Amino acid sequence: MKMLLIFPHWAFAALLAAGHFAQAAPAADTPATYAARWPLQLPAGASLVRLPLPVDALTQAQTADLRDLRVFNADGQPTPLALARARPESAAPPVPITLPALPIKTPRQSRVGEFTLHIEDGPNGRIVDLDSKAPGVTTGKAFALLGFLVDTREQKAPLEAIELAAEWPPERPFTFRLATSGDLRNWQPLGDITVYRGADGALLTPPRLALTGLSLQSRYLHIYWDAEAAGISATDLDAVRLDAVRLLPAPPQAAPERLAVPLALAAAAATQNHRDPRVLEWRLPFATPIAALDIRLDGPAALIPVRVLARQQRGQAWTPLARHVVFNLTRDGQNQHSPPLELREAAWREWRLEADPSSPGFTTLPQITAFLDPAQLVFVASGPPPFTLAAGRADAATVYLPLSSLIPDYQPAAENQLAAASLTATAPPPAAALTTLPAAERDPRRWVLWAVLAAGVLALGGMAWALLRQLGKQRTEDG
Repeated sequence: MKMLLIFPHWAFAALLAAGHFAQAAPAADTPATYAARWPLQLPAGASLVRLPLPVDALTQAQTADLRDLRVFNADGQPTPLALARARPESAAPPVPITLPALPIKTPRQSRVGEFTLHIEDGPNGRIVDLDSKAPGVTTGKAFALLGFLVDTREQKAPLEAIELAAEWPPERPFTFRLATSGDLRNWQPLGDITVYRGADGALLTPPRLALTGLSLQSRYLHIYWDAEAAGISATDLDAVRLDAVRLLPAPPQAAPERLAVPLALAAAAATQNHRDPRVLEWRLPFATPIAALDIRLDGPAALIPVRVLARQQRGQAWTPLARHVVFNLTRDGQNQHSPPLELREAAWREWRLEADPSSPGFTTLPQITAFLDPAQLVFVASGPPPFTLAAGRADAATVYLPLSSLIPDYQPAAENQLAAASLTATAPPPAAALTTLPAAERDPRRWVLWAVLAAGVLALGGMAWALLRQLGKQRTEDG
């Protein structure tokens, strides 16, 4: 018995479309494949320019590393491109602080560690007294120099380094040891400085100890050495001399100004989990990492401990990120708000804000502002103008080049010296980029996929129905 099965052409077309959609290769890299585009205004005569990224572009990016940003020329070709993250800018170096060094002397028979220092400020100046507790100490005129003491208790600034204005035996390595104490009894090592100077006084290595922002506030500084290891006599008071100590404060760094993105938590957008007033959930329409969240409460007196959680997509477990106390209080006639919550660039799409169970929760929706770290593009204006900035493609490949390949002899922050391009229009409007989403991401491709899958199911059903019909007809003919 031979059977010829005939299926409708639309069934095969639906199945082929479903398979093609599931295995389709990424579309070509053209401006039309990006969700948002902006025309650019370039400075006259500039071939290498920078483009500070505005909020509109950052809130269209669909990749956490911002790889879905492009600059296209009039022919639709992408230009050579690099991404420059904002760096803190160093201000003018602060003035060094010079402090006197007070010698620490003891009778030569005393041993290090068997003495107590006392400092008194009197009308005739500062007095440093050493009380030796070693038994059998003779009190003659011969003294041993145990080191120097520097009063750094009033120095609040974080330090970049300590420099010693000192002299020491020449033509040999010499090691200064530094320690700190808050009570002149218990000392903690700070570091060593090994130096060398020639017979003519020329320094091979300067007496400098690098620090990493350490503050010596409420501390004393002790500079000493191992006389025996240095090969000098303990009674040779002129072998080592320390005139002063220079404290080099760390240069203040101006943090780059962040970009504020108000999140429109409308009643239809910010869902309350099962109408629980203590829980708020929302979804961001962009993937740019968030550096901080500012949460503002309404009312003259409000304070709520909260917990911030996040995840990438629906169905995943929530990841706890931080705890925070959100408040809005009035003190001495001044309104005080809780500071923004630092998040260290959290690249999450779905967010959850939980109020403490003992609190009444969010009686009104809070005002939430996301802060983004600034960034800029550096590109070669190759090809014919006009140029277009494009953003918003989740499957975009990385095309960024190293900054050093675009800027010869590149130095940090050299990109800031380039002429700047700007956007001549904004598209889409900012409100579209700042609205949060409560449910599944509104991606039209998702609905196309569901439609194709549904068509595939219908096609399979049609094929099964046609097969059963032909089998029944064949039995009737055979009977």
